[in-house]
Amino acid sequence: MKSTPTIIAEALEAGQDSLNEFDSKRILAEYGIPTATEVPTATRDGALAAAEQIGYPVALKVCSAAAAHKSKEGLLALGITNPAELATALDQLLPAARELDGRILVQEMVSGVRELAIGMIRDEQLGPCVMFGLGGIFAEALADVAFRMAPLTDTDVIEMSSEIKGSRLLEGIRGLEPVDMKALGHCLQALGKIGRDNPEIKELDVNPLLIRNGLPVAVDALAVLEKPLRPEQPTISPTVGLRHFFEPQKVAVIGASATPHKAGNDVLKNIQANGYEGSIYPVNPKGGEILGLKVYSSLADLPDGIDLAIVILPAAATPQAIMDCAARGIKAVVLAAGGFAEVDEQGETLQQATLDAIRETGVRVIGPNTSGHTSTPHKFTSSFFPLGKIPRGKISYIAQTGNFATHTMRYIKTAENFGVARVLGLGNKLDVEESEVLDYYARDPETGAIFMYLESFKKPRRFLEVAREVTRSKPVILLKGGATEAGASAAVAHTAALASDDRLLDGALRQAGVVRIYDYSHLILTAKALAVMPLPRGNRVSFLAPSGAMLVCMTDLCQRRWGLQVPELEENTRQYLQDISPPYIRMRNPVDIWPSALVKGVEFGYREGTEAVLKDANIDAVVMILMITDETGVPPLDFVVELARRYPDKPLYVTFSGQKKHMDAAKAYLEPQGVPTFSLIEEPFAVLSTLVRCRQAMER
Repeated sequence: MKSTPTIIAEALEAGQDSLNEFDSKRILAEYGIPTATEVPTATRDGALAAAEQIGYPVALKVCSAAAAHKSKEGLLALGITNPAELATALDQLLPAARELDGRILVQEMVSGVRELAIGMIRDEQLGPCVMFGLGGIFAEALADVAFRMAPLTDTDVIEMSSEIKGSRLLEGIRGLEPVDMKALGHCLQALGKIGRDNPEIKELDVNPLLIRNGLPVAVDALAVLEKPLRPEQPTISPTVGLRHFFEPQKVAVIGASATPHKAGNDVLKNIQANGYEGSIYPVNPKGGEILGLKVYSSLADLPDGIDLAIVILPAAATPQAIMDCAARGIKAVVLAAGGFAEVDEQGETLQQATLDAIRETGVRVIGPNTSGHTSTPHKFTSSFFPLGKIPRGKISYIAQTGNFATHTMRYIKTAENFGVARVLGLGNKLDVEESEVLDYYARDPETGAIFMYLESFKKPRRFLEVAREVTRSKPVILLKGGATEAGASAAVAHTAALASDDRLLDGALRQAGVVRIYDYSHLILTAKALAVMPLPRGNRVSFLAPSGAMLVCMTDLCQRRWGLQVPELEENTRQYLQDISPPYIRMRNPVDIWPSALVKGVEFGYREGTEAVLKDANIDAVVMILMITDETGVPPLDFVVELARRYPDKPLYVTFSGQKKHMDAAKAYLEPQGVPTFSLIEEPFAVLSTLVRCRQAMER
């Protein structure tokens, strides 16, 4: 039997861009994927003999590299039960086979009511990716599929099988045997290995993969070929030079200005406001003094030893500025100017000149078109947006947008009560890109959690390699902008038709432990929770509310949307809640706290009820929905802070109902003391859902 490399080489030499079904399945078989029994033949007598050998019923198929969609093109006959039916089918199919320079494939009719689909597609950036989902006519109709990058682990297989909506079909339902998950997992992992071993295979589609007696059998297969365009580029050390950005000792501001509210002035004010302890060297042809700092008229006048330059010059001056910085021994540069490839063709030309200067000099660059970066442990920022002093904390951001280092940071500083460790605006990322910043944050003791907004990945596979490691020790949360489906109307195989940029990426991110969010505001809300509270140990939540409707709605949303469980309480907890409540209310989880608050006071009801569920071994996190109004009472909130400190291993979040002025006052009191609050009732539950996924990623 020919080996896989031989089959592929002969097909490419013959000018084929795909393999016929028989050759495609020979590759599957070589890698241990079970296939249907079948015999290829070019003659009527051969087909009759093959059918007798296999045993009726059989299927007949035209086997040719040109027969990609046999059912659509009428190139097959199914359920043939005797020689007469076989002869009739051959009358139609043999001429078609000869016309397509192919043969007839006589195949056993595999009995199995569950049709799955598996496949491999080679993404230009992610490499070989494996698909799993419902097959047969449902493959394209429902598009119920999941993707992972090769190679696949056992955990990847389990996650893929549970992600599809039709996952219950894998169980033993209606008298069917459950699918042998070990055998199915082998098929998926083998597809990944085929993709990694054979770069000439662009797509490999197995549809249907029938389940017979619980075991998978490949009934149809199609391999699409393509000569590899280029070898994979070797990765380089990812953290070289970033220390100069985050721990600069001497900083030059090129384009410094004495005019208030100009970028070259605001950046100096920001650096001073943050108490930067290094040396600052403003550069402006006019010389003189700005904000008490001596101004140098040119880069040539600067002293030696400067390790970071912030360049606030017009875009056209950028390439020369990089060359001049390199000539003065400056190792790192922040390029603030816009007007590059994001604008027009002239900008593209300028961007290429800037990239050439970076490559020629070896200077490390953030940007261009960046709003700067922040490093609060070093009391430093390069942002030119008026910020003032930036609060220090353990949250770090990577942002492919200018707003995080500017007006979003201004919002966090003025409206929220948490600080940051590092913030970096990538800009056009000609040099410094997301994977090496992520790697720096992974090693950074000041960073406890990492949040990202990205619209593209410069080195996707490298990013995912880094993320796979860092997510085992630190939460990594991503909002991906610009998620669009790739056009697949001309795709030959189902796998390609079902793949899209976003589907492939979503599977790869899950595989790497990166938790994806879809709301911009959650880059702030989730960070606020992580800044002061631990990750939940599990997904079991209890909440206390002053309204039956809130209890019902939030329970529904927890279970249907957010993947949170609202479990039964321990009996001693339930009994205590009953004891502090009027007899007309039946206590359970979630907790209807208002009857107790009415009878014994708001503070008593919420304090005793919250502590009871915090103690409960069945509960991983607690949300207090606190009603406060002039008429119903506004209790002192010291008890909330005390409870949070008494039970430091369980997150305690507070949200509100009632009077806005009291909500604002409660937020102002609680958050500086370590208790996060949320304006809208759904928000803490959505945040918990994200953080539960972070915990699962860390423990995978």
